[in-house]
Amino acid sequence: MSSEPYAIPPKDRAFEGILWYIKHYDLQGGDRLPAERVLCEELGVSRTALRAAITRLISCGTLESRRGSGTYVCPPKPLNIFQETWNYTQAVERVGSKSTARLVWSKVVYADIDLAQKAQIDLGMPLFCIRRVRVVNGSPASIETAHVNLSLCPSLPDHDFEQESLYDVLLKEGNVHVAHGKEHISISRLNADEAKLLGAQEGTPVFYKASHERDENDGFVEYCKSVILPTKYRFADNGEADGVATKVGVEWLMQ
Repeated sequence: MSSEPYAIPPKDRAFEGILWYIKHYDLQGGDRLPAERVLCEELGVSRTALRAAITRLISCGTLESRRGSGTYVCPPKPLNIFQETWNYTQAVERVGSKSTARLVWSKVVYADIDLAQKAQIDLGMPLFCIRRVRVVNGSPASIETAHVNLSLCPSLPDHDFEQESLYDVLLKEGNVHVAHGKEHISISRLNADEAKLLGAQEGTPVFYKASHERDENDGFVEYCKSVILPTKYRFADNGEADGVATKVGVEWLMQ
């Protein structure tokens, strides 16, 4: 044990060291880390500490291990900045990734008591309900179930939301602009159906997000529930008012 009372534990030093190495040498998604021996010498840590750090970074989605090939840097995860990010596609494209969607189902429903309370809307309001698996670079990342105010854009059921953006259709055909909203983030675990859709293990920890989106006149636009794999997506608060970009810049938040 170190005689220094505030010495950084070796595995934490290795963890921070790997992140420093990636940034210092400008490694990009798909780049391979050097061999363990080289990295240990570069960072001044033991192999035990290095392996513990790599395992932790793999669980975070920063690194991936390829059997027989080595350890590679993952592409940057999309970042939802609460005050700045208005839709999923925007967050994905900001990091240079490709966003697609797989439709699970869509239908017109009428708000029952439970949904009316959760969405803070009138009982019986007609809603366009759509469930999609959101995909990043070909890999399932989240399941999104949206309840949209159908009166704002009655043509919603006629669109193909595997190919079209929901918010783009709302803007172009309904002149609906999402101006502000509220989001609640918690931690949950995948049930059997969710695990199957995401190709993950049942019980895997996930982000659970419930959001209420409103237009410029504070009218209800959408109530959305999402389960999101933490290895595929991140959240951040920039400390500013709603709709105001951070003063320190997106780059800092994405580190």
